[in-house]
Amino acid sequence: MRPNTPHFVVTPDSAICHGGHFYAMSTIRDTIFGIYHMFVASKNITNTEHTKDAHLLFRRLVIYCHYILIQNQDKQGLPESLKAHVPDVSTFEGVLDLFMLCIVMELGDLVNPLAYQKKHQRDHDCDHNHLCTIHACGLARNICRWWRINYMFFDPTDNTGIDGDIIFEDLFCQHVNTLVVYKRLAEAKDIHGDVLECTAEVLESLVKKYFPAAFGLFGASQHGFE
Repeated sequence: MRPNTPHFVVTPDSAICHGGHFYAMSTIRDTIFGIYHMFVASKNITNTEHTKDAHLLFRRLVIYCHYILIQNQDKQGLPESLKAHVPDVSTFEGVLDLFMLCIVMELGDLVNPLAYQKKHQRDHDCDHNHLCTIHACGLARNICRWWRINYMFFDPTDNTGIDGDIIFEDLFCQHVNTLVVYKRLAEAKDIHGDVLECTAEVLESLVKKYFPAAFGLFGASQHGFE
């Protein structure tokens, strides 16, 4: 079943259902949109919360992409089965998949509802996960920097190149502003996420604090994400 797909389970008799989840780069955009929906409206769309596992899988994907794209740039000796799980960054679709993953890592705990809980903020056992998120964010920035050094978007209509920084930052701005607007609209309809402390007001204040250049009009191209 593809990610971000509404579903339910029906059994003719009482049963214990066992299943699992995995993330694939080939459907990463749908996965990320699903994470955004969960962040904003999980109480209305699911009976199970998987935020902790979801962010663990995102970190693993970033580490894997960094290992294949940067640590093994020559790709000598790597079997095709390993390279197949990394997007083709020479194509627009592949770069969009990669940028989407890097945006989620850049947002970090901002889209982790558990991080808004006061008990979470006072729990020293959560420090490890927080540090892992910071580490993965650093790797994601390295991946974006590597791509910008080695590739550039091409506009066939003008026969000119487009700096990858501009595309990434515009996309990031759209994600940040859409999340804030989505959160406001959901609360206006009494729709909430799993953690009630994570309100639209709190989210907006954190966005303004940590990403002031990104907050504003959609598509506003601002520099300073290095």
